[in-house]
Amino acid sequence: MREFSITNNDTGQRLDRFAAKVVPLLPSSLAQKYIRLKRIKVNGKGSKRDYRLITGDNVQMYINDEFFETPDEENAYLKITDPALDIVYEDENVMLINKPVGVLCHSDSGYDYGCIISRVQAYLQKSGEWRLRDEN
Repeated sequence: MREFSITNNDTGQRLDRFAAKVVPLLPSSLAQKYIRLKRIKVNGKGSKRDYRLITGDNVQMYINDEFFETPDEENAYLKITDPALDIVYEDENVMLINKPVGVLCHSDSGYDYGCIISRVQAYLQKSGEWRLRDEN
């Protein structure tokens, strides 16, 4: 669990927007779900996503630590909820993908949530075939 105290800088911000700012790798759909399931609470109580934060509020987030990491090329796949891959063929060793025109294979600078590598990682993570934390 991580806890955040709201200061003047964050006053007036909606709860879901604050969560997106504080937890950059958490997909917005998952943030909405966590607010509904009361895994993101304000002052120890469940709240609505459009709740406006005020100075002195305490926001508790019961979220996996991997979402709190700094976004980079290796963990960009965490932000993707729907990989949107056109898989032509797949078995346990090979995956053939029909790459759309204009979509990068690797990110060009920083991190890119839409590149093919991030989409494949998100697909494999979602299917349970691969987990970065279990790799050497």
